[in-house]
Amino acid sequence: MILRKVFIRLIVVATVLWLLPAMSFSQTDDDGLATDIKVSLLSVAPGYTIYTAHGHCALRLQCPSAGLDLSFTYGLDDTAANRLAFFTGEARGEYAVAHSRDYLQDYIDEGRQVVEYELNLSLQQKRRLWELLDNELARGAYRRYNYLTTNCASMCASAVNSALQDDTKLVYDSISPILNGTYRHFVHHISKDRPWVDFFWNTLLGAEGDEVGQKGLKYSPSLLVETWQHASVMDTIGSRRPLLLEKNGHVLIAGDDGSGTSWLTPTVCFAIVLLLVVVLTAVEQRGRLRRLAAGVDALLLLTQTVIALALCYTTFCSSLEGTSGNWYVVVFNPLPLLLWLWLRRWKGYRRLVFCYFLLLIVFILLTPFVSQIDIAHSLVVAILAVRCLRNAKGLKAANG
Repeated sequence: MILRKVFIRLIVVATVLWLLPAMSFSQTDDDGLATDIKVSLLSVAPGYTIYTAHGHCALRLQCPSAGLDLSFTYGLDDTAANRLAFFTGEARGEYAVAHSRDYLQDYIDEGRQVVEYELNLSLQQKRRLWELLDNELARGAYRRYNYLTTNCASMCASAVNSALQDDTKLVYDSISPILNGTYRHFVHHISKDRPWVDFFWNTLLGAEGDEVGQKGLKYSPSLLVETWQHASVMDTIGSRRPLLLEKNGHVLIAGDDGSGTSWLTPTVCFAIVLLLVVVLTAVEQRGRLRRLAAGVDALLLLTQTVIALALCYTTFCSSLEGTSGNWYVVVFNPLPLLLWLWLRRWKGYRRLVFCYFLLLIVFILLTPFVSQIDIAHSLVVAILAVRCLRNAKGLKAANG
């Protein structure tokens, strides 16, 4: 941490030195300030983990006469405590900087595509942007990280907008309807090529996921590029120029573009599991594989409880944005385990199991009417329902 802060201060000092008239005359203006500044957006293709599945982006600032080529990006403060704090809603985000060579090397190693889009900003706007990013580096992790609205893409957009100030503004020929939709539609859209990631985030998103939120904050790297491809910089007299010098950009790393999708989606996976559970239940009723069925029940109860504890925490205790009002806590809560521990020998326990089965069926029937409930989650609930009905019948037979 100390070395990182020292490095940041060195970067700031280097930038100040760059502003001094210590460079060749051909690359400076009358005040001795550098004029050969280039600003670009680096858009990184999605990866295959929860944290990389939506891609990444950075602002690349270059000044050849000063020997500077830096990539500024915004993200979660990379400490173990802060990663855990993400689920409490108290995680902090900050700008970080790296030499562009080192920044790009990580994605070369991962085989992820990186495309560079040069921004058509004035020299003064480029200088303001560099100064703004240097100031952000010095302030450190003072913002609360919000994966929906305060992420790498939205902060790149915010920095560029701040650099424009009052003399110019961005205008758009078209805006993706996703940016004007709900947070849930936003997450579905940016996760369309990563169905398991979409399943994970849809599990966490509660009633807040159906809010529209403030326009201009819901960005992902791909949506930011799409928006900026139709954006122009307009000055006070109405003159306009495209924000991007080349709409399609320049491919720096010709790796995986992140568009591939596995056939084993959550819907397919849970449909297969449901079929196997139905077959197991049918065979069990004929007196076969009872031990296997008991093991499956134990695994389902354990998994349901672990998920329930996590969901109850994010829904009722955490301040993580978008997670309150989660419908899934109706099904996934610790009550089934507690009833099994305390009341499984009670004669009326079978009726409780059957009532839980009815609750699961009602939950499944609500799928078309509740935006949060999707087919994949309904299949998971159906798996629980099959075993609940079987166990209710088994308890009835055992009680005679």
